Amino acid sequence: MKLQILPNRFKKIGLIMFIVFSALASKDDIVSGWNDGSNRAIPETAKLDSLVHVSNSTATQHYLSVISIIGIIIYLMSKEKIEDDYINKLRLESYQITALISLFAALLLFVLSSHLKFYLDDFITMFLFIYLITFFIKKRIDL
Repeated sequence: MKLQILPNRFKKIGLIMFIVFSALASKDDIVSGWNDGSNRAIPETAKLDSLVHVSNSTATQHYLSVISIIGIIIYLMSKEKIEDDYINKLRLESYQITALISLFAALLLFVLSSHLKFYLDDFITMFLFIYLITFFIKKRIDL
């Protein structure tokens, strides 16, 4: 079974989506961090409003991160300019290496510290970046 891959022009669309929404998500994180630091002198009655604002900010940041991840998935699912069986083999090998590296990294983080808290989008983003890097390196080395 062969996975249907998007046309090459979707590489640009996915990359633009990733860059724009990643920047917006990190900007929202910086702004919420500034708000958290400035809320220390606010009376207790106003803190409830700031908590609601932070939760809205966190939800917005979450959705921006999801759209960013969708952008990088679109980039990964797009065809290369020359798509052949060799590129499919490189994709498979890169996926296998990425799965092993991600599993070992997650296990290592779990063993080193039980106090670390990671969200699922951290692991998804790590997985996608490792896949991109391994595919790029394998494509450059093997060509």
